[in-house]
Amino acid sequence: MSVYRNFNQEQLDQQYNVRAGIPGFQDIFKRWADTSATFRRNHLVKPDLAYGAHALQALDFFPAATPNRPLLVFIHGGYWQSLDKSDFSFVAAPYLQRDINVAVVNYRLAPDVGMAEIVRDNQEAVAWLYRHANDLGFDPDRIVLSGHSAGGHLTATLAATDWPAFGVPADILKGGCAISGLYDLEPIRLCYLNQVVGLTEADVARYSPIHHVPKAKLPMILTVGGDESPEYHRLQREYHALLGECGFDVQVVVQQRGHHFDAVDLLGEADGALASAVLRMIGRA
Repeated sequence: MSVYRNFNQEQLDQQYNVRAGIPGFQDIFKRWADTSATFRRNHLVKPDLAYGAHALQALDFFPAATPNRPLLVFIHGGYWQSLDKSDFSFVAAPYLQRDINVAVVNYRLAPDVGMAEIVRDNQEAVAWLYRHANDLGFDPDRIVLSGHSAGGHLTATLAATDWPAFGVPADILKGGCAISGLYDLEPIRLCYLNQVVGLTEADVARYSPIHHVPKAKLPMILTVGGDESPEYHRLQREYHALLGECGFDVQVVVQQRGHHFDAVDLLGEADGALASAVLRMIGRA
């Protein structure tokens, strides 16, 4: 029996079970953690800066060498329920090389909190960074946001945020890069992931980027691994079409090959097409 589009339950679960399709994914997680730990030992970092009261409401800030330079913010993935900012310090490398500040954000996770709290945490993190720009030494008018998987969803969601409600400018974000983003939460609500994430129909309507076009016309970069499931490609295709129809400057960085976790590695590869596109976006911010 079909539960979503033309998928039965098993087929839908398979479309979104990225770990099952990547042999040795735990080795990838270990590589990320080890590489990031080495990176933190070799670079100046202001760790665990609290933007809220909970231990997970914190971020790591990698300062540029020169004051008043731009800021790239990165939101990690993990289907809103796993992974940690400490796994992704490595993505900062090509940006620090170009004298660009980088912040890597943590947030509370499901099932301890729901999607409303997860989104709010990331909104609060960006607003906190803006308010503390002078203390941290970056240009608050040149903030670009990026994220992978669940972080790609959060990047697109934050792009559509009513930022003046947080006491910051409506155009606080000068660009966004969503990697393997989840732009429609309805298939998540209907697949195995919802046993932990706990989405309701109201959550889907409120927090699916496909239903909320950003009011500020910020440039966007979208990318997805060439070997990812058809659903990931469909989600990006439909969100890309929506942004294009609404007059956004949106670029798709095509990955001919690569699985779901390869996709985020590319953000930290200085000579790759994705990092190059993000660097160009930051340069125009």
